[in-house]
Amino acid sequence: KKQQKQNYKDFRNQVRQVAKALGHSQGVDLVVDMVQGSLFETLVSCVRPLGTIALVGFTAGQKPIRPGLLLVKEVNVVGSLWGRWAMQYPREHHQNVQEILQFLASGAIRPRVDRIFSLEQYAD
Repeated sequence: KKQQKQNYKDFRNQVRQVAKALGHSQGVDLVVDMVQGSLFETLVSCVRPLGTIALVGFTAGQKPIRPGLLLVKEVNVVGSLWGRWAMQYPREHHQNVQEILQFLASGAIRPRVDRIFSLEQYAD
């Protein structure tokens, strides 16, 4: 638990450093959270006032969200069901996925990998 808290602090500090280096000293404009879970409050601290967190998944499970934290930080939280949108707009969805894959291939987006599990460990 202590190591996890340190990891969250390190993550928050890294996000803040990168945002500052890009000219956003108050934090990032947008976080796309596909995990939710216990990292959510750390994400709130990374978003600038009036910034947005888009919840598009909860692979780490659903955790309570403290409304007071959002109020004090003045953060917008938006829920988005990607699957519904993708079915309604398949052509646009395909274009978006292709663009994301290009960003990944070029290194423009570098996902943060917390852990890697072997196939045998998938249930863990």
